[in-house]
Amino acid sequence: MSNVIWKDFKLGDLFERSTKLAMCANQKDLNLVETFDEEHTIALISASRNGSGRVGYIEDYLVDKDKISINKLTFDDQWGFTYFQKERFVITGGHNAILEIKNNKLRDLLDNNLYCYSFLSLIINKITIKSEIFGYGYKINNKLDREIILLPCIEVSKDEEYIWEENGKYYTLAVEHIKGLMEQAKEYREQKTIRLYEAEKAKYEAGYLRDKENIVWKGFTLGELFTFDSSNQLSLNKKFLDVSDVRTPEYPIALITQSEKNNGVSGYVAENEETSAKKMKNYLTYSMHFGLCFYHNYDFVLMDTHGSVFRVIPKEPNLQKIFNNSDEVNYFFGRSIQHICRNGIYNYSWLPNSGRVAREIILLPCIEVSKDEEYIWEENGKYYTLAVEYISYIYLQGRANYNQKLIDNYTYQY
Repeated sequence: MSNVIWKDFKLGDLFERSTKLAMCANQKDLNLVETFDEEHTIALISASRNGSGRVGYIEDYLVDKDKISINKLTFDDQWGFTYFQKERFVITGGHNAILEIKNNKLRDLLDNNLYCYSFLSLIINKITIKSEIFGYGYKINNKLDREIILLPCIEVSKDEEYIWEENGKYYTLAVEHIKGLMEQAKEYREQKTIRLYEAEKAKYEAGYLRDKENIVWKGFTLGELFTFDSSNQLSLNKKFLDVSDVRTPEYPIALITQSEKNNGVSGYVAENEETSAKKMKNYLTYSMHFGLCFYHNYDFVLMDTHGSVFRVIPKEPNLQKIFNNSDEVNYFFGRSIQHICRNGIYNYSWLPNSGRVAREIILLPCIEVSKDEEYIWEENGKYYTLAVEYISYIYLQGRANYNQKLIDNYTYQY
């Protein structure tokens, strides 16, 4: 837009950091659950970069109704993360604050154009996270207030709704321009992701074209292919662990729990005698409660007091070897197992090594090989292995198609 004017403001002129709505209760004393349900409807926002700072949901009766907020920006002055919270929430104490809008006209405009809140959160993050004024051990006082933010504005007449007046001219926020910027940025991100997937896919295209005419689709039960192992759990409950919300050199190991968020990662723990002995890498994990299956190509440990989070271990050594050498195969199996199990066959009482989960059928693309080659399965004198390049190609094609669909439908949620 040619009439857009970029005006600079101090963050302290626009926002006031407020902690007056923070809960006084200790997080470990709350009955937190990881997903929204009929009883747990209030999001608890903490100093975390995961899940927009959301660490779980608490029951309504635990919260003073006057402390509940919605459609506001939250800010933690420990790390400098700013998020737009579009569901009912409360904040924990300590380093967490709500960025209250000082100008009533600006607040009304933002409330009627919620994507502008998301825009502001992204811009403030750029200002704070890239700076050197945030970090562990630094509590921000007035440094944030002095930081400059540039906002797109348009000039309007005095008779129109304006927010700022300067030298006899009147300005408001260029909300349509902001919407266009958000949609354009979303498309650029998706296009970049598509290009990365397309480049990876090219590595497997020749093998895909070679194998696709010879693919044999074979059915296996999950119990035939995998052992679901829960023996390697940490001994302590999460509330007794020193857990960081972000991965740092001091906290390098991902903590995998019963969670639908962030691939099951609910924080990061330090190296100690137990975590060093029980950490794993390059495995799928399966959640009995939610029927979720995620791949972790980084160091992680399992933690669930009910023993209902499992490491997924291939039974055949040559299948395990393929898993060890291909991230794409792991991602393919993770999505396939999750698609099968989320149709309603998961529950606290259904252990995956027996019963319904173990009996579920998965169809796999295989190719026939000679007895002298590395094979996984033998059947009626014929030998088969997994069509790795075929799987890698179709997985990456699916990811490219998914991101293209996002572009075509503009499904980005402000």
